[in-house]
Amino acid sequence: MAKKNTPSIILLDIIMPELDGYEIAKELKKDPSTSAIPIIFLTAKSDPKSIVKGFNCGAVDYISKPFVKEELLARVQTHLKVHSLNTSLQKSIEELEHYAQIMDENVISSSTDLDGNITTVSKAFEQISKYTKDELVGKNHNVTKSGDMPKETYEEMWSTIKSDKTWRGEIKNKAKDGTVYWSDVTIVPDFDDDGKKVGYTAIRHNITSQKQLEKIAILDELTNLFNRRHFNKIFEDEINRAKRSNNNFLFMMLDVDHFKSYNDTYGHQDGDTVLVEIGKVLNSFTKRSGDYAFRLGGEEFGVISQDKTKDEALQLAENIRKKVESLQIEHKQNDNKDHVTISIGLFFRTLEIDDTTKEIYKECDDLLYKAKEGGRDTVVSS
Repeated sequence: MAKKNTPSIILLDIIMPELDGYEIAKELKKDPSTSAIPIIFLTAKSDPKSIVKGFNCGAVDYISKPFVKEELLARVQTHLKVHSLNTSLQKSIEELEHYAQIMDENVISSSTDLDGNITTVSKAFEQISKYTKDELVGKNHNVTKSGDMPKETYEEMWSTIKSDKTWRGEIKNKAKDGTVYWSDVTIVPDFDDDGKKVGYTAIRHNITSQKQLEKIAILDELTNLFNRRHFNKIFEDEINRAKRSNNNFLFMMLDVDHFKSYNDTYGHQDGDTVLVEIGKVLNSFTKRSGDYAFRLGGEEFGVISQDKTKDEALQLAENIRKKVESLQIEHKQNDNKDHVTISIGLFFRTLEIDDTTKEIYKECDDLLYKAKEGGRDTVVSS
């Protein structure tokens, strides 16, 4: 009857035929469908040993006969309320566990100690990072660094969270299989019951697809270098950064010598191949954070860099020129040599506060013109 109808409470005697009350109580507690039903023993057995045995069998109360009706009703009422509260509590716990499972599977989260060593991760974090929980817990969060984020980003992050503030930003990470992913990250400090800071929790939103679309929008489709549109933004940003930090600013413009003649002789398809190869060269020399390579249009390219000496800037330009020449791409219409060469104009100096983007661009363009007028396949610097 209890299995079929699930009563809210059971009043149970001990002395009964076939099975006594203790055995019935044990059977009810063993079955998951009836284990939560509160049992009150109502019996003539009132010795301490029987009472203890009753509670050991799972009873919530023990009332000896003869009983007072009002007391019995009061106890039944109390245990009904407790049972109702326990049922509601259990339901809430199950709902919370359900929501926690949903969050665990869908929210990319992790917690660390004060030194950035991982203490917990969600299943969603495991999925995006390709690491298992066992591979992550105890390791420093550096294990997922991509290696090409500006160090200033991490410095700002640590400065913020160490000041017990919330940090928000975009982070590029590397998964176990070498693929990269982008996250919009919120990091908050964690405190214990005494108000002592014990670590940090990070909640991430996967923005890899968004970043891929952004990348497509700023890249030149042919050479995989940044396009002119992105150059217009970065050029101004980097000039302002150089002014603020009082760093030397390097801007290099280069183009392919006699490229029109090359296209006329070998065709535009081979001409595109030349541009692709030069793009590879420039990408190989601009892997540092803060270095940029652009296709400015046609056969003209640009490079921006900071934190270099004059000798390093000249060496970079020469290395790029020599690398392109070493490709040994045939170009019979080239005046000086029978293979593809480039000319480079190199702008390099500490910027003045009133230097404008237009003036800097023109100065570098003039240097490039001098390189071409001076015989090509050379570097002319400011």
